[in-house]
Amino acid sequence: MNKKCIAMTLLFALAINTTTAFAQQTNTLDFITVLEIPQKQNAIELTLEEATQKALTRSTTLKNSNMDLNISEQKLEDEQNYIAGGHTFQQLLQYIKQNAEYTSSKLNREVTEESVKFSLKQVYIDIINKEREIVLLEKSIQNTEKELLIAKTKSKLGLISEQEIQNQLLNYQKALENVQQQQMNVQSAYQSLAKLIDVDIDKNYQITLQPVYEPLEMELSLETYIKSKINTDPNIKQKQISLETVTAEAKFTHSSVPDSATADEEADNSVAKAELSLSDEKANLKTKIENCYDSIIKLETNYQNNLLELETLKQQLTIAQKKYELQQNTELDVLKAEQSVAEKESEIISQVYEHMLLIEQFENSYLL
Repeated sequence: MNKKCIAMTLLFALAINTTTAFAQQTNTLDFITVLEIPQKQNAIELTLEEATQKALTRSTTLKNSNMDLNISEQKLEDEQNYIAGGHTFQQLLQYIKQNAEYTSSKLNREVTEESVKFSLKQVYIDIINKEREIVLLEKSIQNTEKELLIAKTKSKLGLISEQEIQNQLLNYQKALENVQQQQMNVQSAYQSLAKLIDVDIDKNYQITLQPVYEPLEMELSLETYIKSKINTDPNIKQKQISLETVTAEAKFTHSSVPDSATADEEADNSVAKAELSLSDEKANLKTKIENCYDSIIKLETNYQNNLLELETLKQQLTIAQKKYELQQNTELDVLKAEQSVAEKESEIISQVYEHMLLIEQFENSYLL
């Protein structure tokens, strides 16, 4: 079988944190024996790397983040020049606020860029899964056609009723409709991708992304890992910056507005709210990482179980082929056994892609 048809582009993670490690890369195509994904004729290969660069250039959200960063950087520079010859406490506070805005804009820009990359990868995987589903549906139709021919023969011999023939014909028509619908879904997905990365939607593209399975291995406990992520997560850093800013404002209020209980209370409330917001963000991230970890472990267990099930299905296929050689069953029995193997192989590939996305989110908590 032509395993290269499954995928050709090697995926590298956006970032590998030093607190986790992976086992040696597994060639996840080794289990493929029946499933074949034909290459499109006269198609333009569009790698994920190429599409990512186009998406980053095209992204309106990223453009806005860049503009915000440029503006805050210029304001910060102005403040630095303004207080260079000396400053009041109020001017220093303004500088602190402007520096906080610049740092937050920079963090937001980094998160936005990585989110664009991750979202595009999700789109790629969705299209690849849909295209593979079409292959399975078309393979199933071949079996349905043979079943229909057999049913017509039995009908002529009076072995089955007209209603049974009609039911068989209806199943065949539904199978054809399913393929047509899935083809439309794929076409629509390609059109959305073309707009996302600003390419000609009328061109015929072939997207590729190699499914790579790398089981998660933790060098640290999950609790320690979560703490390290909480200390480095850019979203939490932004909350921390907000807390530091309102705390500085509160100190200024207490020192510059004497005997003003209302102003002091408002300033203290702002600090309290910022502290709660930071605390909630940390708790939410902890929950998200725990849930992501649980999903990874569950998926890895299902993956291993599916590999075992696949071996059983392959054994059943071998038995069906031998029986066919001995004229103890029909060609249709062999084709159905092949279909079962192909469907299980496809399911495993879907799991690998899902695992890749989960691992990336686990390593980059801001993607959760």
